[in-house]
Amino acid sequence: MEAVACGDHHMMFNSVLIEGETYDFLGVYFTPTYVDPIPNMYRLCEYYAVVLLPDTVCPRAFRKFEDVYRQPVDTFADVIGVVVYASEIQDKVDFRRRPNRHVVIMNQRKNFIIIHVNDPHLQRHIWEWRRVAYQFKTLAALHVKISTMQGGVTTTDYSQIIFSPICSDAYDAKDLSKRIRAERKQITKTARALTLDIINK
Repeated sequence: MEAVACGDHHMMFNSVLIEGETYDFLGVYFTPTYVDPIPNMYRLCEYYAVVLLPDTVCPRAFRKFEDVYRQPVDTFADVIGVVVYASEIQDKVDFRRRPNRHVVIMNQRKNFIIIHVNDPHLQRHIWEWRRVAYQFKTLAALHVKISTMQGGVTTTDYSQIIFSPICSDAYDAKDLSKRIRAERKQITKTARALTLDIINK
């Protein structure tokens, strides 16, 4: 069945939905495609279509890190993983740049993604970043933008940062957190080296 979104919110769906992925929408309604004005606006093949409204909820589909690496720059993704490193705050004294920090998360395959965290998320969670990195807590970063740095994403004003989220992906990450504690030193060293490489470019 085909889905229709119109108005300003179609841009949100355009940036969030990824071709080939499966989504479960909440808060949609069905409409016949043969009743005006639908036939005049769209060329639909079926007799009914799903209409996505401004209050339609689209549950998040967390991307595999390998897929995030291949996404075009300036598109958006949702990622989840175990926090293994949080850098010091950068550019605190440079008035020309926004303060920021780099947070590294790891998935089950021990791949890394570097999240470039800007305000308002930097200040909102200022006391949590180092603690969650030390405890290998799970972090979900929603609607983060693919950046030009290799294997990196950037928070925007519309991103969401959720610590210890409740979802099936988070349970997998919790299991990973327990398994990698014995390798803490090596994993933290690798994550720090990746971050320094990005900062010094």
